[in-house]
Amino acid sequence: MGFLKWFLLAVLCVLAVDDGGLLLLSNGGVTSSFVRNEEKSIDMPFDSDVFRVPSGYNAPQQVHITQGDHVGKAVIVSWVTVNEPGSSTVLYWPQDGTQKDQATGQITTYKYYNYTSGYIHHCTLHNLEVNIQPSITYVMY
Repeated sequence: MGFLKWFLLAVLCVLAVDDGGLLLLSNGGVTSSFVRNEEKSIDMPFDSDVFRVPSGYNAPQQVHITQGDHVGKAVIVSWVTVNEPGSSTVLYWPQDGTQKDQATGQITTYKYYNYTSGYIHHCTLHNLEVNIQPSITYVMY
């Protein structure tokens, strides 16, 4: 059985090298012409204000907005609070509108060895109008 394994490996190597097959087996293709510079980037220094913790007790941090459905009529707003869970309610309305809607999300935490995360909030805003920019306000009750 050992001979057969080595024989099959040798055949595979020959097939891979034959007619440039090795390149075909190892070429992942080119997805972009972008090439990262080797020197450090200076466009966002670590002491930039975007990395500062926001002021205020239990202020939302690490706010993200992502697509919430496949048709573009929902978004998911996610954020972290550090001190306590706080509210997961988001108040939102069309930019030029007056009728306000609200959505309440869920809160989760996780532990990894001796690390415990902050309170992670996820709130989905449904039934948004297409091509209308919403105004969003985080509401703490």
